[in-house]
Formats: sequence, C-alpha cells, structure tokens
Amino acid sequence: MFFLIRFAIKFCFWMMLISLFIPVSPENRPQGAAQPGPIEAFLAAQETISDLSDFCTRKPQACETGKAALSSASARAGEVAKVGYDYLDARLGENAKKPGTQESDAQSAEGDAIKAKLREMALREILDAATRQREQANEIDDKTRTGTVSRN
Repeated sequence: MFFLIRFAIKFCFWMMLISLFIPVSPENRPQGAAQPGPIEAFLAAQETISDLSDFCTRKPQACETGKAALSSASARAGEVAKVGYDYLDARLGENAKKPGTQESDAQSAEGDAIKAKLREMALREILDAATRQREQANEIDDKTRTGTVSRN
C-alpha cells in the first residue's frame, strides 16, 4: 500500500511538472486572469516546497505524529511484504513442486498458513483503526465542556 501511495505522489509530481511546460490554448484560459508562465509557476512550487519543509518547525507535534504514523506503516508494510514474499516463494519459487505430490500438499498447507496470517494481520489492522477512531472520538468528547442547566 505504501508503495502505491509513493508511486501516486511521484506520478502527480511529474505530471504537474510536465504540465507547467505544455502550452495552453487561448480558448482554455480564463477571461481577465493573468496566467503565470512556467518560470513563475516553478518558483511558486519551489516556495511551496520550502514552506512545507518548515512545517516541522511550526507544528512539531503534528510532525512527530506524522513520523510515528509513517514508522508504524512502514513496519506493517515490511511484515506484509515478507509474508507475501514467503507466499510467492512457496507457490512459484524453485522449490515449488508439482500438484499431487506429498511435498506439494505440505506447501499448500504452508500457503494456507500464510493466507491465514495475512487475514489475521488485516483484521488486526482494522481493529487498530477502529480503536484509534474510538480514542479520537473520546478525546473530542473529553474536550467538550458543557454547563448544567438547573431550574430556579
């Protein structure tokens, strides 16, 4: 999943960079608005990147939370990649045997165990996400102060 997100970010970056240098026809330009040239757009993008790099100095708590989330996601991605690699190796590797043999049945059982582990990891991830959402909802509820209404 992380690799897919990384690919999407890189793809968007390169497409944005390419779109800066593609000329726009006069019919597609908005009326009355001055369009920045490629150099101005590049400089604006550079300033935006500079501003994003200063994000950790402005909001250190958010930056730490993001680092922790990425660290957790990378550890889980590593686990999933290892299990996936083991599964593919059992099915397609050099040691994969022909169907119907005793060794093939053992590998099938190993493949089933790997599938069960993947299901368990997915279920654990879903439960962790639900727990985090519940904790965040409780945090919001704890911060909300209400007064009591009494009759006189």
